[in-house]
Amino acid sequence: MKASVIRSALEGHGWIGLFISIPLFIVFWAGSLTLFYPEIKAWSVLPHTEYRSVSDQLPLNNILDTVFSEYDVNTQQRMFVVLPTETMPLYELHLPVNETPSAKNALTSIYVDPVNGETVASIDSFHLADFLYGLHIDLNLPLGDHIVGIVTLFFTVVIFTGLVVQFKKLITHFFYYRGGSTTLRYQLTDMHNVVGVMSLPYTFMYALTGLMFNLGLISQIVTLLFIYDGDRTALLNDTGFPRVTESYTGIEREMPDLNTLITSWEEKENAKASSLRLTNYGDENALIRIIGQHRSNFSQRIDMTYRVRENEFSADLNPAERNAFADGTRFLYALHFGHFAGVDIRIVFFVLGLGVCGLIVVGNMLWLTKFQNNRSISSRFKHSIFALTLGGCAGIVPATAFAFLLERVLGTDLNNRSFIVETAFFAVYAISIIGAFFTKHVHLAISRTALASGLILALLSLIETLGHNQAIIQFLNNGYTGPFSISFVSFAFACLLFWLGIKFSEKDEKSKE
Repeated sequence: MKASVIRSALEGHGWIGLFISIPLFIVFWAGSLTLFYPEIKAWSVLPHTEYRSVSDQLPLNNILDTVFSEYDVNTQQRMFVVLPTETMPLYELHLPVNETPSAKNALTSIYVDPVNGETVASIDSFHLADFLYGLHIDLNLPLGDHIVGIVTLFFTVVIFTGLVVQFKKLITHFFYYRGGSTTLRYQLTDMHNVVGVMSLPYTFMYALTGLMFNLGLISQIVTLLFIYDGDRTALLNDTGFPRVTESYTGIEREMPDLNTLITSWEEKENAKASSLRLTNYGDENALIRIIGQHRSNFSQRIDMTYRVRENEFSADLNPAERNAFADGTRFLYALHFGHFAGVDIRIVFFVLGLGVCGLIVVGNMLWLTKFQNNRSISSRFKHSIFALTLGGCAGIVPATAFAFLLERVLGTDLNNRSFIVETAFFAVYAISIIGAFFTKHVHLAISRTALASGLILALLSLIETLGHNQAIIQFLNNGYTGPFSISFVSFAFACLLFWLGIKFSEKDEKSKE
């Protein structure tokens, strides 16, 4: 390969990576945490509840009757029921509630105790897991999915330009790290190369699936407007995501036993049911849609609709042939979010995700060292890159830690609880970025950030030990490991951050000598 091509690829690799670094770092950081979305949800909610034996559960029909007596539910609309899992022993109900004439069919989301059918808490009050998920998907910004899509597109370019640069030395650089025997620039280069090569299959997979999810929305909009003339239902039907509806008759009809229906469906389809969609519940035209996962095929989601008046899964609602586009999309989704994997694989993905975060930081540091003495680039611009790298990357750690702390200590009945947690996250993050612009001693700044983050997580561990330890241990003893796992990891991270803080403090002292 010509030297000029390699030189151009290297130049493009550095500049493109630089300009997408901060949003890309946020996406990978939040995505790494989102791998444990179910565990984080369980950690947020379960310590505030009382464990009850699964064997004492009420039939789902009785639970719905209890909920209907508490809430003015519009049963003509679709209701969503998320079934208890090995991680979360509570029902999640998303109900179209008639709250006020001006807010008809507003969706109310609640956790429900399967033993007594009582509401445990509002799902919206425990929003941390969904907030992190949103950061990964669209940065929690309007049109953020398109922004992430564009960032992912450029990230794909960065991967390919990196391959061009390192093609001849791909294998040797996997084992090549010079450490303290050479200059900082060469140390950073070796670190960047080693981590980049190690994570290549992982980053390529996430770039590809990310492109499909985010930029695919643009093609869907074009297809909807110009091929389907705005008919969204027709588009969804053809792509394998049908929107099944039935008119409401007003004629009451007894609903089938939902637990029996789910059990028989699971046995017939060799699947595990995860959720229900209930339309026109209690009506002659009621529909019960069961969604689940095939037990032996991780990418095969099974989605079938039961028509109550016919007492069967009607052939016209459940196509005999599978849709290749829908199956492909679900395969990529399962791959992207690790739904196919157990905890062991998700831990590997988590470590790789943090490795990519480190890769981004090292890449920016390489750019700064390379152009340190380049007078064609203004010192103000270089300082801005330094500050954004320091604050935008390191600053997300104390912001996340503080969000976890507030998620635990704030009262469950506090109004706007989720808003407070999210606002606190962005406030700490903003302070970190602004503070970075006034930083002169990088080692000292990193040390203080690490120590502050470690202190927050240590405080979290102390509060959990004093106030929630009994509940966490009780759920752990009964097989629900989510709360304990997150608590343990947060304590381990506190120890790691304290160690990093001390190390960088020592480096700062040496640099002053």
